[in-house]
Amino acid sequence: MVAIMENFFEKSKQFFEEGDINNTLEEFEKAIIHIDPIKEKSRNREYISFLEKILKHCRDNSLKEQEAFVLRSLGRTHSIFKRYVESLKYHEMSLKIQRSLGNKKDVAEGLVFLAEDLEISGNYSECIKMFTDAASIYHELGKLRKEKELKKEIARLNKFSKEMVEDEYILHKFHVDKF
Repeated sequence: MVAIMENFFEKSKQFFEEGDINNTLEEFEKAIIHIDPIKEKSRNREYISFLEKILKHCRDNSLKEQEAFVLRSLGRTHSIFKRYVESLKYHEMSLKIQRSLGNKKDVAEGLVFLAEDLEISGNYSECIKMFTDAASIYHELGKLRKEKELKKEIARLNKFSKEMVEDEYILHKFHVDKF
């Protein structure tokens, strides 16, 4: 697994050296799917630094679409290494650019990544809102399978949220938390 990830990462670096930002980002996306956060923990700074270098290049050259994808990759990479505050920040910045560019598919994908991080943070109501917005966009785009998947996630989160509220009520009512 690490060898596969390393191949994609090396190809990504090579594309960047050649000035091919789109392929750089595409190969990095393939690489992060294979990152093992435990085995690769010592290299997380290398991945982040590489993405920051690409981000600077995109900003210096006014490459807004690519900048949004780099920000998303930064968010995903931070998320893999369980750095959720940073991940949320980058996903929000990416989403802001995606919205301004008007590509609905990219906005929907960004909302899903943001929702996943919000779920981990415990912000279920905001997570459900993001998933709902993404499902609505997928519906508009005719991506009914993606919409259905997200509606399942929303139902699961609504059920979980309800159970959490009920558990909190019982714990408080019977002073279970005082022991």
